[in-house]
Parts: sequence; C-alpha cells; structure tokens
Amino acid sequence: MAFLLVPVFLAVGAFGYFSLAEEPSLLSIASATIAVTALVFALRTSRWIHYGLAAATFCMLGMAAAKLETVRLGTKMLGAEISTELQGRVLEIDRLAEGRIRLTVDVLFTARPKLRFAPDRVRLTARRAPPGLAAGSVIGGYVRLMPPSGPIRPGSYDFSFQSYFDGVGASGFFMRGPELVADTKPVPLALRAEAWISNLRDRIAQRIRDRIGGVEGEIAAALVVGVRGGIPEEVNEALRRTGLYHIISISGLHMAMVAGTVMLGLRLGFALFPAFASRRPVKKYAALAALASAGGYLFISGAEVAAQRSFIMLAVMLTAVLFDRAALTMRNLAISAIIVILVSPHEVVGPSFQMSFAATAALVGAYGWWSERQDDRSQPAVQRSLVSAAGHRL
Repeated sequence: MAFLLVPVFLAVGAFGYFSLAEEPSLLSIASATIAVTALVFALRTSRWIHYGLAAATFCMLGMAAAKLETVRLGTKMLGAEISTELQGRVLEIDRLAEGRIRLTVDVLFTARPKLRFAPDRVRLTARRAPPGLAAGSVIGGYVRLMPPSGPIRPGSYDFSFQSYFDGVGASGFFMRGPELVADTKPVPLALRAEAWISNLRDRIAQRIRDRIGGVEGEIAAALVVGVRGGIPEEVNEALRRTGLYHIISISGLHMAMVAGTVMLGLRLGFALFPAFASRRPVKKYAALAALASAGGYLFISGAEVAAQRSFIMLAVMLTAVLFDRAALTMRNLAISAIIVILVSPHEVVGPSFQMSFAATAALVGAYGWWSERQDDRSQPAVQRSLVSAAGHRL
C-alpha cells in the first residue's frame, strides 16, 4: 500500500515546485533532498516520523525532478515582439482549415536585425506553402515574432508554460515568404529521422483526406495520426461543448486499440496452430508484438505528451505480461505514474495527467473489486465460511 503513495508524493513535490513564486536554485533543492534523505535513515525511533520523513523525501525528489527538467530544457523564450529575417529547418507542417499552414521551425539564423538571444525553435503560420515544402526543408522569409502568451486571467491556462516545455520560444507569422532555401550543411541523423517520420505522417493524413474527403476526412486523419490542424474551428468548438474533443487527441484510447488489435489478432492467429500454441508462450509473443506496434504508432502519431504517457502506461502493463505478472494492477499503474513524473514532471499541473491517472485508477480498482467478488462467488458456501472463520481466528 505504501508503494502506491510514492507517485502521489512525487506529484506533490513537482506541483509545489511549479507553484513557487520565485525560482529556487538547483543547489538548494539538492541540499534539502540530501538532508531529508539522511534524516530518513537516521531517525527510525518512531514509525510515524519515519513515514513522514520518507514522504517528505519523495516530495523533494519530485521537486528535484521538476527543477532538473526545467534546467535540462533551457528553452530560450523571446522577450518582446520583433520583425526579422529568419532562416530555419522545418520540423512539422500543419495544414489548417483556412488553407494556411503552420510550421514548427528550428531557427538556423536571423538577420536585419540579428537577434542576440534568438529562440531555438519557433512556430509560424503562412498563407501559402512553397512548392516542394516538406519536413526537413530549409526555408527563409521575413517574419513577425511574438513571445508565447501567458494566461488570459489569473489561474487560467498558461500558453507560455506549455511552450517552454515544448521547446518553442516564440510564435508568429510570415510577412514575406516562406521560400525554400538550398541546404548545404550536413543534416544530423536524428533530424533526418524526425523529418522522415513527419513526412510519413503527413502522407498518411493526406491519403486519408483524399479517400474520405471533407470534414470527415480531417477528423479521420486526427483520429488516426493526430493531425488536427485541418478541422474547422466550428467543429472543434462543437466537440469541446459536447466533451468529446479529447477523442481526437492521440492518447490511451488509440494506444489501447492499436495494441489490443495486434495482440488479439496474433492470439487468434496462433490459435489456428494448436500444436505450436500449446508448446510456445504465444501470449508473450503477442504482447511483445503489441508493444512494438504501440511504439511505432507513438512515433507515427506525433509522439505528443498524452500519447507518450499512454504508451508508458501500456508498456508497463505489457511488460508485466512478458514476466508472467498481472497486467491490470494498482502497482503497475503506480510504476507508470512514477516513470511519467520523473520523465516529464511538468505534466502534473495539467488536467490531462490528473484525469488520465484518476480514471485509470478508478477502472483498475473497480476491476480488482469485481474480480475478487467473482472469485468469492465461485467458491462453495462451506469453503467461504471456513475461509472467513480462519480469517477471524487469525
């Protein structure tokens, strides 16, 4: 039971860090974490004091993880609006419903004026796409850059917070261009792989649009590969009002469908060969294939935060199957939450993380209660009486 509280205290620590009015230094957080950890091992006279210090240790670890993530990213944020010549490499292309495009661009350089503290990555809109534009292309043009906007009112959604952890330091639009620029510099392998995946995703989305067409095609593309830019705003608003907007965001539903389809299909396929299925751990084979399929789908779908979180949860459960452990347990859910919090502590402040794990915990808990109830009903009445009596005696 105590282990299930570990992600709770980690989340409390991360949430506390992001709620601070002033930025603490890494040294102060590290010192406090070491001091509290030392007290855990030094003060064991009282069980409750020991538990309290252990909880404080995990809170400090959550705070330290949040600080390390903030320092590790170090996103350069634009300080004020400015117009400049910009040249950069395209990472993602979103085709919007109005015919415009939205580009995520890694900045290579700026000129007239040259920005001394230029953001490394920006998000820009343009009225048109130059012929031959694809992820990995180098483009140039005259742009108007603006800092990511903060919350509209106190306590509301902070766009600049999310932009920082997305690595996007500014947004804006092309005042002239964009135009393709000859690329003479060698491209790192990681960027080439990222561009290839992005272009594959765009081709899949375009094929879906061509086959289905209209708004339905845009929604289908969003459901399959997470490309939501082409959905008209009135449709987005209708989905928000009806509480269905989360469906078009690649998350647990989509991951479970992909992994479940692969695993079920392979289990049924193996069942056609009884001799092989009776001698081999076909369930593990199917789980491994489902895990690989979910990993591939994670990249094709854009690897957004919700998709990453869902993949981690699914990976923990499928790994449990590989090691002959129960998949749907609160312990596995706690392990998933710990991994997510340590990898991306900033997620704890968002409703997506909170609702996702709360809903999953409720489902797993209800499943556990239902399973125990079914087991009790399957036992004969005399056996249940003996077990109950033995429990009272013990």
